[in-house]
Amino acid sequence: MLKDSFLLTANRLAKSVSQVLVTILFARILTVEEMGIYQQIFLISIMIGSFIPFEMQTTFSYFYNKTDNQQEKSNVVSNTFLVLSGLGTLAFIILLIVFQTELFFEDSHLKSYSLWMGLWCFATITSSYLENLFISTKNAKIFSLVTLAYYFCFLLAITLVIFTYNNLLVTMKVIGILEVFRVALLHIVFHLKQKISFTFNFPLFKKQLNYTLAVGAVTAIEVLTHSTDKMIVSLFFTVKEFAVFSIAAKEVPFMSIVTVAVITAMLPRLGEMYNVQKDPQSALKLWTKTSRTLAVIIFPLFWILLFYHKAFIELLYSKVYLSGALIFIIYLLKFPLRFTVFYTLLLISGRQKLLLINSVITVVLNIVLSFVFLYAFGLIGIAAATVTSAYIGVYLQQRDVCKVFGIKQTELLPYKKILSTFILSGLTTGTVFLTVSIINVHQIVQFLVGSVLAMMACIFVATVRKEIASDFLPKNKLLVRVVRNRNV
Repeated sequence: MLKDSFLLTANRLAKSVSQVLVTILFARILTVEEMGIYQQIFLISIMIGSFIPFEMQTTFSYFYNKTDNQQEKSNVVSNTFLVLSGLGTLAFIILLIVFQTELFFEDSHLKSYSLWMGLWCFATITSSYLENLFISTKNAKIFSLVTLAYYFCFLLAITLVIFTYNNLLVTMKVIGILEVFRVALLHIVFHLKQKISFTFNFPLFKKQLNYTLAVGAVTAIEVLTHSTDKMIVSLFFTVKEFAVFSIAAKEVPFMSIVTVAVITAMLPRLGEMYNVQKDPQSALKLWTKTSRTLAVIIFPLFWILLFYHKAFIELLYSKVYLSGALIFIIYLLKFPLRFTVFYTLLLISGRQKLLLINSVITVVLNIVLSFVFLYAFGLIGIAAATVTSAYIGVYLQQRDVCKVFGIKQTELLPYKKILSTFILSGLTTGTVFLTVSIINVHQIVQFLVGSVLAMMACIFVATVRKEIASDFLPKNKLLVRVVRNRNV
C-alpha cells in the first residue's frame, strides 16, 4: 500500500504541477479578461467531467475487489469501460448542441471553444476509472510511469504552443487533442497487458447502477458544492472579477494530492478488511493511523501558506492577482480538513445513502449562505459561505461514521493529539517565519527558504513526539528498528 501511495502521489504531483505551471503561464501571458474566459472554460469542463461519470470509478473498485472470481472481475472492467465511453460520447454531443445552438451561452468566445471542451470532457469521463483499474489489477507502477511521462510531454507542448502563438483557442485545441491521446494510450497499455473484454453484462450493470446512484448523487452534489461560488460570481460579477476570484479560490494543488493518493491506495485494503475479513475495527484503526500520519504533513503546509500567502500568489500568478489575497486566506481555512477523508469509511460500509443525505444538506446550505453572505459582504461573503458549509458537511460525515461503527464521536480520532499537532505546527512555522523575515531578501526568496525550513522543523518535532507511524517511513531496517524501539 505504501509503495502504491508514493507512486500515486508522484503521479498526482506531476499532474498538479503541470496544471499549476499552465495556469501560471496563462496568468502571465493572457490578459485578466482572457484569463477569466479560460477559467469559465475550465469550470465548465471540470463540472461536466466530474458530474457525468456519476462515480462509476468507485463502483468499479467496489465490485472488482469484492470478488475473487476472474470472470466477474473481467465483467466489471468491461461494463465500466463501455458505460464511461458511452457517457463521454454523450457529453461531447450535448456540449456541441448546447453551445452551437446557444441554448444557455451567448458568449461567442465560449461557442468557438465547444469542440475542444467536448474532447476534454470526453477524455476526462472515459478515463475517470483508469487509476482505480490499474491499482486494483496491481499495475499502479505502470500507470504512474505512463502518466508521469505524459504530463511531462503535456507541459512541454503547452508551453511551446502558448509562447509560440500566444493564443488561447490554439492552446485549447492542443489540450483537447492531448487529453484524448492520454486516454487512448492508457487503454492500449492496459489492453496489451491484460486484454479488455468488450461484452456487456446487464445484471451486473443493474447492480453497479444501484450502487452508484447514491454515491454518484453525492459526487454530483459535491461538484455543485465546489462550483456554486464560482457560478454565482460568474453570474453577478464581471469577467475580470471572476478571473481574480477564481484564482484566489483555486485550491492549492498539493493540498489534496497526498491525502487522495493515500486514501485511493488504501481503499481496496479497507474494503477487504470490512467486507471480506469482516473486521471493521481493523479497518477503522488503519484509517485512523493513516489520518494521524497525514496530519503531520498537511498541517505544516497550511501554516506555511497562511504566513506566506502573498508571496505564494505573486510567485504563481503575479502581482496582478494580489487583490484576491483575502479571498485566498478564507478558502485556505478549509485546508485542515484535508488530513483525512471521512466518507471513505461510509463507502466501504455501503452507507452511500448517508453520504447523499449529508451532501444534499451541505449543498443547500452552501447555496443559501452564499446568497445571504453575498448580499451582506460581497465576494468575501461567497468565500465565507463556502468554507462554513464545508465544515458543517465534514461534521455530518463524522457523526454518521460514528453511528455506523458504533463508537462515540470522541473515539473516532485522537482529537487532542491532532489539535496539539496543529498548534505545534503553527508555532514552529511562525517561529521560522519571524526568523527568516529578518533576512533582507525578496519575499519570494523568504517564502522558498522559510517553507523548506518550516517543513523540516515540523517533521522533526513530529518524529520526536512519535507522531509518524513506522509503516510510513522509508524501508531502512536500521531506521525502522530505531522507531520501533522508541515506540516500545
